[in-house]
Amino acid sequence: MKMNWKRWTAWALVSLFAAGALFAGGGADEDEEAGPKQGVTPEGVFPIVDEKMSITAFIAAGDTLVEDYQDNDFVRYLEEKTNIHLELDIAPAGTDASQKRNILLATGDYPEIFIGGFGKAETQIYGGQGVIIPLNDLIAEYGVNTRKAFADFPLVKANLTLPDGTIYTLPTVNECFHCSLAPKMWVYQPWLDKLGLDMPATTDEFKDMLIAFRDLDPNGNGLKDEIPLSGMIQFDGGIDGFLMRAFVYSPGNIGGGYGSLGRMYLDEGRITAAFSRPAFREGLIYINDLYRENLIAPDAFIQDINQYLALGENPDTVLMGAAAGPHMGVFTQFDGESGRWLEYKVVPPLEGPGGLRIARYNPPYGGGAWAITDRAANPEAAFRLGDAFYEKDVMLHNLYGREGIEWAWAEPGELGINGLQAVWKALVGRGEINSTSWWNQAGPNIQSAAFRLGQVNGGPESLEVVLFNETKVKMEPYQADIDMIIPPLTFDEDVTAEHIDLEGTLATYVNEMIARFIVGDVDIEDGWDDYLAELERIGLSRYIELMQEAYDNR
Repeated sequence: MKMNWKRWTAWALVSLFAAGALFAGGGADEDEEAGPKQGVTPEGVFPIVDEKMSITAFIAAGDTLVEDYQDNDFVRYLEEKTNIHLELDIAPAGTDASQKRNILLATGDYPEIFIGGFGKAETQIYGGQGVIIPLNDLIAEYGVNTRKAFADFPLVKANLTLPDGTIYTLPTVNECFHCSLAPKMWVYQPWLDKLGLDMPATTDEFKDMLIAFRDLDPNGNGLKDEIPLSGMIQFDGGIDGFLMRAFVYSPGNIGGGYGSLGRMYLDEGRITAAFSRPAFREGLIYINDLYRENLIAPDAFIQDINQYLALGENPDTVLMGAAAGPHMGVFTQFDGESGRWLEYKVVPPLEGPGGLRIARYNPPYGGGAWAITDRAANPEAAFRLGDAFYEKDVMLHNLYGREGIEWAWAEPGELGINGLQAVWKALVGRGEINSTSWWNQAGPNIQSAAFRLGQVNGGPESLEVVLFNETKVKMEPYQADIDMIIPPLTFDEDVTAEHIDLEGTLATYVNEMIARFIVGDVDIEDGWDDYLAELERIGLSRYIELMQEAYDNR
């Protein structure tokens, strides 16, 4: 019998928490003197501690462009600036980091800091049990950068603040224009040009384009090796995301990269599950038809980002015509020798048979990226280290690498993408950054629109300019209304564990059934009613009820 790890970890946590068995207190020695630790400098002063020290941390290593998060110039830079060495427990790219983190917490064998996404439901559980500590007093005393972030982004502060006023995590905020309108569909423009095809605007035109890719040998090698459409299981690379929004507003994967909201949206203030709507069924019929016509690669439902990138950068010839993903860097190499990353262009949202044409919108609510556990021997130092991630020099080293090698401060008169005085400039392309010189956005950071668009404009073929223009022209006109977006929700303590368990079970089942419907393992006509019945048996109505209550009481 295959174990459902999401469900197991949720129930394991619930059982341990209910029994009070999560090794409360186990950080510093109980005989240690309470109060502020000696040797921690005031806010904004570096180094953070007078004498070198180590802090243990767990990090979700989600990026293949970073070869080693531990043996890394960014870790050494932090140590030089702060006197704090980070000793990392790393969840490698392609693994379920949240599952590993939950198991660490359930067993009590966890570090002093967790670096990575914390949802509000998890924060309530771990915070309520004392596993992660409140940060309010630390923010007041040491959080010079955190306080500014909260002042600049009140939505983020509201998102991270629990109903009792407690804040347990430091935020990451990415006011990224092209990210706010992801995921996208990309098409290899040279194939369109060679075959004399226009950019598709409807679902019918999109299918016709894929058929042409399949049949007309656009890569010119005389072989039937073209892959009309592919995707992956990570980072908004799912096949159904973009295509489904021609039928019903379906934001993303339930329980996946889009947090707890998944394929859910607001319909006149009512929580609605897209994946149980008749229009979702029609979308599945359409995608299944593409699959039966050999227009979708079977690997799209199982391959990870490493396999996807290898496919997109096949050294012999271009194989992939259309590719799902937030940006072209998940299936091609930014600034790579092949140059393919510049040759894939955004497909605007498709118009479906009912006239719907909509792009997912993700407002900058931010999320928890730095939690300090009760294991921390010096929570003040651990907090100050997290707050230091917002310093511009630290943030740029995290985001882009070494000053003077991968990036530099802008000179007076150099203009940013926004046409104003620039803040910084890239010295190499993103794909050319040394793989052990940065963390590529892991951990706390505040990327405001002014910061992102304050990068020196590198011209029409520079990465940020390309992403900005493609999104502005092709996606923004179809942006979903803010009234359709479910904001991050907080659940009452007595139902938080129930919500987590329902979400994990629904996520597993819905993702499995979408794949089975698409590949034809389950017939949509015969199996749809059974699918709806199983959703109810699992508890979809109860899940929606919990979300509606949380939304109404927010």
